[in-house]
Amino acid sequence: MPTPTRGLRWAALAFAAACVVAQEGETPQAEPEMNEEGEEVNEDGKTRRELASQYVYCESDNCYDILGVKKTSGQIAIKRAYRRLASEWHPDKNPDPRAKEMFQRYARAYQVLSDSEMRINYDYLLDHPMEFPMHYLRFGSGTYQPKSDVRFVLLLVILGVSGTQLLYQKQRRLNALQGVKTTRTYSERLKSLTAEFSKAGKGGKPVSSGSAKGKKEAVKGKDGDSEAKKMAEAKLLEEIEQSLPGEASYKDTAAFFIFTLPLTSCYGMYGMAMWVINFKLLGKEYGPAEQDYLTRKAVGCTKAEWKKVPEEEKAALLEQELWITENKEAYDAEIDAAASKGSPTRSNKDKRAIRQKKKPSEPMVMMD
Repeated sequence: MPTPTRGLRWAALAFAAACVVAQEGETPQAEPEMNEEGEEVNEDGKTRRELASQYVYCESDNCYDILGVKKTSGQIAIKRAYRRLASEWHPDKNPDPRAKEMFQRYARAYQVLSDSEMRINYDYLLDHPMEFPMHYLRFGSGTYQPKSDVRFVLLLVILGVSGTQLLYQKQRRLNALQGVKTTRTYSERLKSLTAEFSKAGKGGKPVSSGSAKGKKEAVKGKDGDSEAKKMAEAKLLEEIEQSLPGEASYKDTAAFFIFTLPLTSCYGMYGMAMWVINFKLLGKEYGPAEQDYLTRKAVGCTKAEWKKVPEEEKAALLEQELWITENKEAYDAEIDAAASKGSPTRSNKDKRAIRQKKKPSEPMVMMD
């Protein structure tokens, strides 16, 4: 009977002999075949990219994310994750309407990751997304995720539009003023006013230029002429102001309108309600403010244009009570008759009324 030491020795010898036999029975693995581009190909001559492009896998989802495992997880971890989710979302056990769809997603992900060859192909697709554009175009879905706050962007747009409006108003006024200055009527009127202011500044006494005193006075006269020209331009600007677009103002911008819209809306509704109550229901007479408003609306003037109308002309218009239909018709007939005559001796009032009636198609006219 062999001793225990001798038995261990015989077991070691038997194990060594088995290892030698196993090593002798193993066949060396053949090196993978390569194509001309240096890519590994299988027995059918297909590359890894061609094999990976044959399947849809988990479509637009990530199979690892569906099962909640990592890319380095083993088969045991993948199987446990699938069994846990499958038992939770099996249609026979879960009454949720989404159970069938969720169970199919988990089963598809497990099918991909449990097959070693399929998993290798799927890992290749994840590692080389640029080689599979059609896969991502077919199953991918883009979503808009703004990086900036929409309110901040909207504020910038409103401010940009408002700034553009201010620049446009300013440039429009400058263009209109330049157009007026190129007319002969403006040049003649400017020369006349300049001569009047220059003469008034010199006191109407001519000075001889031969003496030293005369030369000094001549130098002073040049400065006086420049001052007289500035005064003439300012005077002439007052005369033609009504024919020019208004000054650029922040109150005419979109930002001011939007900012004050709630307040103006409340005031507007309140004013309309009080107008109906006082003048429609109670039959009160129009006050000075109401008469001024109705007259301005009758002649078609804006607030800025109405402010430029002389007080005498405003009073004459108020006396006609143009808010009455008969008076308004008579006024329109009078303006039409004045326009049809074409007389150059029409008053400023008639010219202004004709312009208001022809707006906005009438070009700017130089005021006499």
